[in-house]
Amino acid sequence: MAGTRGAAWITATLLLALLLLAASTLAAAGRLEARAGSLLGGVAGAVDAAVRPVSEFVLSAGELRALADENARLKGELARLSSEVAALREERAASIQVEELLTAVEAAGLLPESADAPGRTPRVVSASVLARDPSPTRAELLIDRGRAHGVYVGQPVLGPAATLIGIIADADERSARVRLLIDVRSAVTSVVQGSRTPAALAGTAQGLRLEFVAPGAPVSVGDAVITSALGGRLPAGLLAGRIAAIHTEPHDLFATIEVEPLVDYNRLEQLLVLTDALPSALAGEASR
Repeated sequence: MAGTRGAAWITATLLLALLLLAASTLAAAGRLEARAGSLLGGVAGAVDAAVRPVSEFVLSAGELRALADENARLKGELARLSSEVAALREERAASIQVEELLTAVEAAGLLPESADAPGRTPRVVSASVLARDPSPTRAELLIDRGRAHGVYVGQPVLGPAATLIGIIADADERSARVRLLIDVRSAVTSVVQGSRTPAALAGTAQGLRLEFVAPGAPVSVGDAVITSALGGRLPAGLLAGRIAAIHTEPHDLFATIEVEPLVDYNRLEQLLVLTDALPSALAGEASR
């Protein structure tokens, strides 16, 4: 049965071929072929137009995925480079601040030429501010230098223009706390530079003040206030501020003298600790 059916298909195919061969000799055969070609061309064009977007989408899907991966990689690289640039800028800013501090200290004669000699404790140690005490009743900074770097309690701390900004209040192995002059617990012996009038520079809730100055003392607005060596706690001559206002009352024992700090305590980032300027009581401890 299957053989009969196959023979029938072969016979039909041969007959169709003969008919087409015979038709090709007719005069209208060319027109028929042209029309057939035109019809088939239109059908092929329509099929191509319908299929092309799908094929292009399939082909571009892989490219889009590759582009997305490359874009993600480039974004990650950009973020890494931006982070490195920011870190380098911060290091550069810190380096510039330290250089300015050292220049000011050297100009003030606080950094001798032998400070870098082998086996000698450096006269100054640069330190970065790590944190500020958030308490409204305290004005202290945490710095990244401690006893391992020659930093001990009582040492003076300098800010911009070699200005005294505070005293080391506590020191751990690798960190220390700086009590700023504006802290209400702070008091340092000082003198008014021009008249050599002695006083105590104290921190108050309203700012810096000179205490124990008699009314009528030879002090004026704008006079510089510097540290005194009286008591052996600090080296003499460190600039701490300038007199901003003087108030006196007839029956007051002492004048009320306001002192303007020469630095912005809220913007301190790099500091210098005078590690050679130790109170006499602590000099032996630091040398051990």
